[in-house]
Amino acid sequence: MSLRALDRLILIRVKIEWAKKHLRSLAAESLTLQHTTVVMRDENTGVPPHPIAMLWGDFPSVPVLSFDAACLAGDVVHNLRSALDHLAQQLALVGCPSLTDKELRQIEFPIAESLAKYEADKARKVKGMKPEAIKKIDGLRPYKGGNDALWRLHELDNIDKHRALFTFGPEFIFTSDWFDGVYHFKTDDPNFVGLEADVEKDIKLEIEKALSKSEIGQANALLPTLHQLVGFVDELVLEFKTLLG
Repeated sequence: MSLRALDRLILIRVKIEWAKKHLRSLAAESLTLQHTTVVMRDENTGVPPHPIAMLWGDFPSVPVLSFDAACLAGDVVHNLRSALDHLAQQLALVGCPSLTDKELRQIEFPIAESLAKYEADKARKVKGMKPEAIKKIDGLRPYKGGNDALWRLHELDNIDKHRALFTFGPEFIFTSDWFDGVYHFKTDDPNFVGLEADVEKDIKLEIEKALSKSEIGQANALLPTLHQLVGFVDELVLEFKTLLG
């Protein structure tokens, strides 16, 4: 059966709409964000401080959130990146319906860490696409320093898939319904390691704002970032509609 451009667009947008659903769930989950005071035991004796000392002690206030939030954030990012790969597959099939399964497995939406890397790897990833489709992808400059939104999406997806959950900050208390108690997370090397310095700095500032006490009950600063990525991918896919026929 021959697919129309609209058919192909719908099949791609399934992933985007699923990302939107996860984003709505994440927004609801973020409303449960709260803080708790962490009272540390003595490192040598294991004894907690005396209750009187706690009255004037300077104990940290740590954000508390479900593990679900970390997973939902990852699901939003992954489905957006997946939508771009589905777009690449459909563009290749439109340009060359006779591509083999082996060739199709090499095709993905090309996003690279540099222009040189992009040019070196592009040929196998866009094989079969019409020249005008390749030209349109080139025009997006999908590499670090060329298109910040695409690079950020690509790196966040790799971090969540291959390296670590989104932890949102250097110290957190996570809860879940699949184990008793809480999980106290703390690290000297927080969130999104591997991003370029400017992007990493921007995200950390967003996280600090989102988790500050004054922001509880207000819009989570991380949510606008994910909303922007959803809108960006949604519009990008629509721009390719005429090339999907």
